[in-house]
Amino acid sequence: MAGKKFRVLYLGPQERGTHNPASTDPQSRAVREVGGEFVPYTGSSEGELIEALKDSDVAMAAGHRFSPGLFSHMGNNGRCKGLVSFGHGFDGMDLKTAVENGVILANTASFGTEEVSNQTMMHFLVCTRKFVLHDKLVKRGIWTREHLAPMGHVAGETFGIVGLGNIGRAVARKARAFGLEVIAYEPYKSSWDAKEYGVELVGTLDELATRSDYVSIHTYLNDETRHMIGAAFFNKMKPTAYLINCARGPIVDEKALIQALQNKKIAGAGLDVFEKEPVDPGNPLLKMDNVSVTNHYASYSEVAWERANTQLGEEAVRIALGYWPMSLINPDVRHTVEPRKDAVEWRVLKAKLKGK
Repeated sequence: MAGKKFRVLYLGPQERGTHNPASTDPQSRAVREVGGEFVPYTGSSEGELIEALKDSDVAMAAGHRFSPGLFSHMGNNGRCKGLVSFGHGFDGMDLKTAVENGVILANTASFGTEEVSNQTMMHFLVCTRKFVLHDKLVKRGIWTREHLAPMGHVAGETFGIVGLGNIGRAVARKARAFGLEVIAYEPYKSSWDAKEYGVELVGTLDELATRSDYVSIHTYLNDETRHMIGAAFFNKMKPTAYLINCARGPIVDEKALIQALQNKKIAGAGLDVFEKEPVDPGNPLLKMDNVSVTNHYASYSEVAWERANTQLGEEAVRIALGYWPMSLINPDVRHTVEPRKDAVEWRVLKAKLKGK
């Protein structure tokens, strides 16, 4: 294994200019550690990219657009067996086409779990303590206690989570530290697994909406979850409850959210994401004193970004050498490709490949 040569094609951000070798140290680290060849892509056309894929065992994309048509030159149709993309989300990927062509897709899930869960709890505190409004008042020279009520006690209140993946579980852990009761809607997890995290699973979104004092979204975006949170959901929420979204903007029907806030159906919202990004400066959400907003940076910290880029290389090595990736995002591809070895933790795999 140690002597097996493989080639990894790196597709960097398209907005950048000439490739800077110093900027790809974390992305290439795992590849170099086990003797692979790391090749930055320098072409500018789809035809050039197709040619580059023909000579690579796997590709990694860090902010580079990737057309679904390219999958017909990969997987069962060529040397390049998979694509690893930067980040948590994969709504920009055509999973169905990848499966049909036997292309293995992975991402760098978990790299920013702590950051996103921290951002969630920040929005939660900003909302429940009415920080946006009172920060503005004090800065305008207004010292008043007229706008305090209603204000949640937090301890003993109910925190509802939509999606109990890596980030959802981290949020649950932190919410419990505040003394919150945690419930979650997660159709793809068992009740006994949720119990390990001190979370009660509920059977419907309606129940979660009805019971929660705070609702936080932590699911991926696909056809099933687009506009999952809309007018019907807001009508079920308490008028004193808050919505927090640090996942993907289109999971929430933004027009319905604006109407719910304007009609006082809910107390407020904390948002890191929007349906349209960059957000329109005229968006009513930006003018509301009961809405906290950030510009889709929840997953960022220098440590997290370094980890994500390092994971790109680790997943690329796994795919190139016949292993499943840790963060497989199109599991149905298992039925359209030749059998592979199970995913192995990086330090163990590296020692194995080096014969130690």
